[in-house]
Amino acid sequence: MRLKNLRFEKNDDGAKAVATVIWEDCQRPTQELYFSTTAEFADSISCNPHAFLVACIMPALHFGEKRLSIEGEICPELKEGLVTAMNWMRFWWYKPDKKLVKIETKSRTGYPQPRTPDRAGFLFSGGVDSLATLRYNRLNYPSAHPGYIKDGLLVCGLEIREPRIFEYVMDSVSALAEDAAVTLIPVYTNIRSLGPEDNDDFWGKFWINEFMGATFSAIAHTFAKRLTRMSINSCHDIPSIIPYGSHPLINPIYSSSDFRILHEGIALSRFEKTRLVAGWDLGVQHLRVCNRTEIYKPGQLNCGECEKCVRTMLALLAVGVLGKTNVFSIHDLNEEIVMTTVQLASNTLPLYEELIFPLLERGRHDLVRAIRRKIVDYHKLEKYKKLRKTFIEPILEYDQNYLYGSLRALKRIIFPGGAIWTK
Repeated sequence: MRLKNLRFEKNDDGAKAVATVIWEDCQRPTQELYFSTTAEFADSISCNPHAFLVACIMPALHFGEKRLSIEGEICPELKEGLVTAMNWMRFWWYKPDKKLVKIETKSRTGYPQPRTPDRAGFLFSGGVDSLATLRYNRLNYPSAHPGYIKDGLLVCGLEIREPRIFEYVMDSVSALAEDAAVTLIPVYTNIRSLGPEDNDDFWGKFWINEFMGATFSAIAHTFAKRLTRMSINSCHDIPSIIPYGSHPLINPIYSSSDFRILHEGIALSRFEKTRLVAGWDLGVQHLRVCNRTEIYKPGQLNCGECEKCVRTMLALLAVGVLGKTNVFSIHDLNEEIVMTTVQLASNTLPLYEELIFPLLERGRHDLVRAIRRKIVDYHKLEKYKKLRKTFIEPILEYDQNYLYGSLRALKRIIFPGGAIWTK
């Protein structure tokens, strides 16, 4: 992969940092990658090569590019961090012989002069993790502290891609920004075009496993002219840490010598974050957790029916504020809703487990019963997956490679059932 023609474009509508991405070892077309903002913040972004390098490193690794060459000088600290991040990804998601991308750059010889004054920002999505980061910051950091958050970035081009939908979210988050004295900065990007843009299955896996932290960090580096640190909101607390694209071992090493990436909120569980946000009434009234952006309407940004909405409603109910907010169309839950909607995964299992005791304290034995049944079902499924991977898949592979499928053919005759044998 080569990153060429890095350029900064500015007009009356705003400013844009652009680079040409040339794929060399996979069948993907040459494309333009950009990060942009509105005219109000046009002087806050720059064509920082760090942003494009961080944005492209994980797609280059995933699609098998042998090298990543980029114009411009790169901080050696960032380059070292990217090599470490690739090693983590290989350890977590690939075979040990997976070739890492060779980074071909010129090394930066010193700090930019003059230095950007200390200024902190964060990702202002309006979700629980995001609002908890801001709420914790306001309760614990004095305004003169360099870590006091002054700017919030709201991104269009990730889960929100339609400008009309983005405006709905901007309107909602603007009320929170004004209340918390945060400057809200809209950011636009086509970073999803580095993969099959409309393939939700691909992005669901690649985003979660490899790309989340890199994406947020790339966007942050675009604003290195304005900011010196960026807080990425943690998805998990310490006991719940799993291999993940946004991770305390990964996000900070996307930093450079003059720009810090912080992984915030790792000491708080999701329920503790919800309880923290519950103490901010306006935050509860503007909470946005739903990823079904196609159903968004002005003033209604949560469907109230998906797993993420139901999980958040359970937490709000457990802290006693679900009935005090109108961000969801319903103000109570029952056992049937939980059983119908909730599907546990490794990254959401701890989020439900921690709700059991607070829900019991509120006498919601019906909801606890449903959650426990879901947890039992999850562990049964995981046991099945482990059994298949340990015993069945090696047999299937041997049968396919050496017996030409005769074992499976014989099995179908003798035992027609048994999905564990299906491949």
